[in-house]
Amino acid sequence: MENIDMVQKERDRKVMEIVHNFLLAAQTFRQQYEKYQQGSLHFTDVAKLVDDRGESIFYALKESCQQLFRRNSASLSEKEQIFDLTVGSIFHLAMKLREDFYQLEIYGPKYKALLEKGDGRPEQENLVHQFNEIISRAETSLKEGMEEISLLIEDIFRQFKELLVDHRKNGLLIRFLLEEKALVEEIMGKGAVEDIFKTLYGQDEAQPYCLAGESYFQSAFYNLAIKNFSLALGKNPGDENLQFKMYLSQGLDQFYSFAPHQALKSFEKCLSLAGKVVFLESYRAMIHKVCQKIQEEFPGRRKSDQHRDLVKIAKNLQKQLKDLPPIPSGPSPA
Repeated sequence: MENIDMVQKERDRKVMEIVHNFLLAAQTFRQQYEKYQQGSLHFTDVAKLVDDRGESIFYALKESCQQLFRRNSASLSEKEQIFDLTVGSIFHLAMKLREDFYQLEIYGPKYKALLEKGDGRPEQENLVHQFNEIISRAETSLKEGMEEISLLIEDIFRQFKELLVDHRKNGLLIRFLLEEKALVEEIMGKGAVEDIFKTLYGQDEAQPYCLAGESYFQSAFYNLAIKNFSLALGKNPGDENLQFKMYLSQGLDQFYSFAPHQALKSFEKCLSLAGKVVFLESYRAMIHKVCQKIQEEFPGRRKSDQHRDLVKIAKNLQKQLKDLPPIPSGPSPA
């Protein structure tokens, strides 16, 4: 079971990486296409877009797609296959475009200089004519390549949105969309993240924030889990399971922020919901561990009344946990 969870986590990470690379690739191409239309694009710009040595964004996108899709071809969906093929096509068109641009920027001026210097010899005139043909073909090929890639980039956005539907349970992906909202909106327009969430979850406006909160919680980013569970509660204020996860996240965040008294208060709120929510064994273990650490840090023999109160509350919480009815174990916290 643990191995299956690890495989799924790695797949989720790779999907998130593909989405990130795709957005950066679209952003970079649009910037360079605008430069091309203005006549200010240079080979050094194109080299950042595509290469075969792993130093460009198109290369990174192609590789991330191949690592996920082609190494797991048996379970590949049709959407994933089409997306991977489109990315591969864009990459190879861009490599050809790169060669055309190299011809024009590096060899073009040299061909022109030879033409101007021509001494009239028939063999040289014939060579210069061939050079002119090469440059002319490169100019035509470059123009066609730019237009083809531009059309494919626009079409792949439709595929991209459809692909996201298959990965709507990927909390790491939702985290990325929320964290990189500015990038997503730059590429896909204002309100794009909200539009994506509506496509993925319909009228359930709380779901993306639940998934993000759970992902942050499993990664022990409790402050960010609190933020997202709070946003989810704002969409669905009556959800007691969300309220429970909010209290649990607060308690853990407070404990690791050296606020044990507040942490125990939050855990008391968790216990108050014990009969109404899914109280996984892993959650019980987390609370029990914190209570144990508090007892070890502040032994009851110390004179401070505050310390004795902390130990008393921690012991009481452990007793309440012990008295809870057993339930099936859930995923272990990260």
